[in-house]
Amino acid sequence: MNKKFATFFSETYGMEIDNALAYGKIKEYEVSATLRATMDQFPLKIHISFYSTDEQKRAIEAAIRKLALKLFKMTFTPYGLSIALSYFTIGQILKRLPTLLEQILGIISENGGLTSEFCPVCGNRLDPTTSQKRMIDGFAITLDTDCVNTINAVIEAENQDFKNAPNNYFKGFLGALIGGLAGVVIAVILYAVGFVSSLSAIVSIVAGTFLYKKFHGKPNKMMLVIVSLTTLGLMVATVVSIYVVAAGIAAQEAGVALSAFDAFRICMDDSEFSGLFYRDLGLVVLFSLIGIVAEIVIINRQIKRKQNI
Repeated sequence: MNKKFATFFSETYGMEIDNALAYGKIKEYEVSATLRATMDQFPLKIHISFYSTDEQKRAIEAAIRKLALKLFKMTFTPYGLSIALSYFTIGQILKRLPTLLEQILGIISENGGLTSEFCPVCGNRLDPTTSQKRMIDGFAITLDTDCVNTINAVIEAENQDFKNAPNNYFKGFLGALIGGLAGVVIAVILYAVGFVSSLSAIVSIVAGTFLYKKFHGKPNKMMLVIVSLTTLGLMVATVVSIYVVAAGIAAQEAGVALSAFDAFRICMDDSEFSGLFYRDLGLVVLFSLIGIVAEIVIINRQIKRKQNI
C-alpha cells in the first residue's frame, strides 16, 4: 500500500497494514481498505462488513446517495458494503476520507447495520473461538464458521455444475465468427481511410466473446483460444481479401481478362505491390495480437471461477 495511505489508516484508525491491505475496526465496524492497480479509475477500495436486511440496505443506499458524493462508487456485497474512491491527488483524498467514512458508517449504524460482533452473512453473534477471518475478493472479512462451510459448499456445487456443462465448441465458434465480422467491417473502413489499428481486433474479440456465450459456448479458457484464433484469422483474411479485390479492379481498369486471384498472383511479382501487402499484413497481425492480448487479460479475469473462501 502507498506509504501515505498506510500511515493514514494506521495512525488515524489504528488499522493493521499487511502489504496492500489495511485492516481493522472503525466505529465498531470491520473495515478493509486496499489500493488497487493505478490503471483503475477508482483505485482505493474499502469494504465495510455488516449484516442488514434488504429493507435496511435500501435505506442505507438511499441515504448515501443523498450525500451526492463525487468520485465515488458503492456496491452491496453478501458481506456488507464495498465503496470505491477516485482522486486527483493523495492529499485531496486523505483530507476527504475521515468525513466520508464518518458519514457512511453513521448511516449504516442509524439504519440498523450490525457491528463487527455479528456475522455479516447470517447476523448471528460471532463466537471469537470459532469465527474465521477469510480473504474474500481482496478484503479481510470475519464470518461464522457455519457460514464459511455453507458458502464453500455452494461454490463447490456451482463449480462442479460448470465443469459438467457441455462445452458447445461449435456453437461458440459460430458466435465468435459472427461477432468477428463486426471487427472485419471496422478493419475495412479504417483501411479505406488509410489506418491500420488494433481497434478492429478489439471489436472483433469483444463481440465474438459476447456471441460465443450467447450461442451457449462455455466461457472457459478454450473460449479465449477459439475467439482469439477466429479474430486473428478474420483480420488476416481481411487484408488478403482487400489486396485481391484491389488487384482484380486494377486488372479490369487495364482491360486484362483475369480473375481477381490471378491478378493478385501476378501483382505479387511486383516488389512494390508485394512490399505493401506484406507490410500491411504484418501491421494487422501485430495490432491484432496487441488487441487480442489486451482483451484476453480482461476477459480472463471475468471468466475466472470463484474458489473456496
